[in-house]
Amino acid sequence: MKRNLKPLFFVIPLIFIIILSNRYNNKLDSDENIETQSPDESVFVWNNANNTKNINTLAQMYDSIVHFYQHIYTADECIKSKSAYFEEYPDFKQEIEGRLFIDTLKDGIVKVNFTKTVTINNKEEKFPAYLIFKKHQKRWKIYVESDLYTDRELSTGAQIKNDAVQGDFNGDGIMDYMWIETPQNAGDEYKIRFSGPIVPIILTDFSGGTLINAGDLDGDGADEVGILPLWTTDCPTDCVVYTFKGYQWTSPLSPQSGEQTGK
Repeated sequence: MKRNLKPLFFVIPLIFIIILSNRYNNKLDSDENIETQSPDESVFVWNNANNTKNINTLAQMYDSIVHFYQHIYTADECIKSKSAYFEEYPDFKQEIEGRLFIDTLKDGIVKVNFTKTVTINNKEEKFPAYLIFKKHQKRWKIYVESDLYTDRELSTGAQIKNDAVQGDFNGDGIMDYMWIETPQNAGDEYKIRFSGPIVPIILTDFSGGTLINAGDLDGDGADEVGILPLWTTDCPTDCVVYTFKGYQWTSPLSPQSGEQTGK
């Protein structure tokens, strides 16, 4: 009789844990709870939605513009990419291993680092992954989704020039580098390139100048990009300034006021 009690003693807690896990996953996927999840809870919502290929849940989680594995996508483009991936790899699964590491980059922006084990075609591979969340009122949205392997593979970091200028140019709390890229072909334009997931600045009628970090002129938490013409050393009056607004570069600003000049 005692021999039968011991296995039963271990089976009952196991069943109880499975039931709780299923309830937790169902709770995570409900629309009401997605609205109020914290960033660390949202990671598990995202993980479960990937495993169940729940496109509806994922669609609610992405910000309007997402830095998605070194590409800049709209939320719809992220969903299309996810759907295509799930279709190509129907056996795809991922599991979060160990604990989450949470960094508050700035007010309303939180980065969650973790290790995920991905299974495709019966092969497992671990990735040091991360999600960056942006807060919109009470709701956290995925602003960046990537992993360090992909960053290393696709990032322009290897092309950073020796004279690159450092700054937080998109206001995400992460320091980036910027430099001027010289046209390779006739008819191409000069560009200001960035080491982080930031769209380049196209420079029309560029005749030379020095690239500088103009500082946070409009008080939005992001450094502005300045181009100091060759013929002057006075940034406050002659510097051409660009700012990153709405995930794109706006028309030049007035360095003294931080307001658009309409040029």
